[in-house]
Amino acid sequence: MPPPTTGRPRLRRRRTTRGGRRGGTGAASRFTRSRPSRRRRQGLDWARRIELGSVLLASLAAVGGLWYSNLQTRQANEQARQERLLIKEGQITDRYTAAVENLGDANRDVRLGGIYALQRIMQDSHRDQPTIANVLATYVRSHASKRPPMGEDVPADVDAALTVLATRESDYDAAFMLDLTGVQLPRFSLVLTPRTYFSKPGDRETGEPASAAFNDANLCGAVLTSADLTDADLSGSHLCETNLGGALLTGADLRGAVLDATTLRSADLVEADLGLATMRGADLRHARLDGARLDDTTMTNVDLRHAHLDDVNLRYSSMTDVDLRDADLDGLDLTGATLQDIDFRGADLTQVKLTANQLDGARIDADTKLPPHLS
Repeated sequence: MPPPTTGRPRLRRRRTTRGGRRGGTGAASRFTRSRPSRRRRQGLDWARRIELGSVLLASLAAVGGLWYSNLQTRQANEQARQERLLIKEGQITDRYTAAVENLGDANRDVRLGGIYALQRIMQDSHRDQPTIANVLATYVRSHASKRPPMGEDVPADVDAALTVLATRESDYDAAFMLDLTGVQLPRFSLVLTPRTYFSKPGDRETGEPASAAFNDANLCGAVLTSADLTDADLSGSHLCETNLGGALLTGADLRGAVLDATTLRSADLVEADLGLATMRGADLRHARLDGARLDDTTMTNVDLRHAHLDDVNLRYSSMTDVDLRDADLDGLDLTGATLQDIDFRGADLTQVKLTANQLDGARIDADTKLPPHLS
């Protein structure tokens, strides 16, 4: 028999498991508390997205506005440029018309004004240069078709037109061929000053002396006796039956020129370049060619009697029926040249570079002095 209990009754403790109500109540409480927090974060995310979208739309709108504004500005500038171009072309047309009208005036001073006005137009509008050059060449041919009276120089208006033609920038009319056929220009003197180049404001640089631009010109039948064409560019020009007797052609560029029946008697061709030139029936008696280059030239029936050919380069040239009687030939270089029927009578060949084969068929006499290795 169990012993009787005394005092307060003992209470039995209720055991709970780890996964019991207490645990379940805590998880539910935490879940209940987290739901408002997630909602707040989701609300903030959407607000940020809306804000970023607004900024992006505003940026795109700004960029679009700038692009449209730039497009409008470019279109306006292009339209203004086209309008300025049309105005300028209209002004050039008016100036050209007035200048050409002045060329037909009876007053020489008015004609001079027209010539210089055309020069200015040529400088302002390079695309009109071939047309203006052709107008001036026609003017020269029509006003210099007759020989000036004895003792008189070339008329001032013709001289001015020639100077404009000679000093033009020929790069702007490469397809244009200057036609001065049959012009009568005795004692014509072309005074050229050095061209001045301005690379930037305040910077001045003077280049090499300007040269007369008569390259590829047709001067057949022209009379240029005693003309001053020092350093002139006559490369590729046609000088058939041109009279250049007594002309100054010092340092002139005659490369590739055609000199058929050309008169160069007593002309000064010192240090001129006649490389690849063609001479048929040319008269160079008493001409001075000291230091000139005539390499690869073709010479047929050329008269060089009493000419000065000191230190002349005739390397690899072709010479047929050339008369060199009594010519001064000190230092003449005939290396590789083809000689046929050359007249060396009375010539001093002691300082000439040539071979025995080159002398075959040549005409020599007792007065001809041969080089030491051929004596």
